[in-house]
Amino acid sequence: MLQALFRLFRSAPPEHRELLAAIKQMTGLRPNDPGIYLAAFRRKVKTDANQRSANMRYERLEYLGDAVLGILMAEYLYERYPNGDEGYLTSMRSKVVSRKALNRIAEKMGIPQWMEQGRMRNGQASSVPGNTLEALVGAVYIDRGWASARYLIHRRILDPFVNFNKVENEVISYKSLLIEEIQKKRQTFKFDLVGDHAGDRNRFTVAFLLDDAEIATGSGQSKKTAEEAAAQAACKALKIGKATRSRTK
Repeated sequence: MLQALFRLFRSAPPEHRELLAAIKQMTGLRPNDPGIYLAAFRRKVKTDANQRSANMRYERLEYLGDAVLGILMAEYLYERYPNGDEGYLTSMRSKVVSRKALNRIAEKMGIPQWMEQGRMRNGQASSVPGNTLEALVGAVYIDRGWASARYLIHRRILDPFVNFNKVENEVISYKSLLIEEIQKKRQTFKFDLVGDHAGDRNRFTVAFLLDDAEIATGSGQSKKTAEEAAAQAACKALKIGKATRSRTK
């Protein structure tokens, strides 16, 4: 074991040895090919002609990791909730693999401190931590295979870092929840852009109207985020609760 670990670090560029040690601690797995894991963190290796080629390797791993994570997440939920119907399982999977949730998991794992790119872009929290987590999943799958990827996702990510009782009651999109409830009552609604202030951090302001009456407004850096803010405020004003559980009892 010690000899294998020594060979791993001897084959790795000196400037990346601390990162590889951190990856081993995060995953509970010993990397066979250090270069794959360095690619998951956008680190250049000898085979990379430039940073662009390193970024392409990262993006390919992220793409693969997203697919592997989705399948193994579905398997985990299938086993955890034997009475869960399709809608419930789909909803739970969407919540756990959302950008916000993956960023939160990546933070808990300590991934951001090893990333070359910062956590913030233009003052906003970026999706890079969650993307890097997906790339790490892809690296484990390529380097060690399906069984190791399952171990990483089930035992090193989901078991320690996801509170499923809390996730069950989370709302992914207040806009979707609001529209679903309004449509049940056959009421009319619309989101109106009422403000567009160039240079303002919260540039867009959107009003939510129900049967032509303004219920709430919300602001954000994009029209989409402003609509979500308005929907959240409308849910509060209309006393629309959290999404109804669809698990079969």
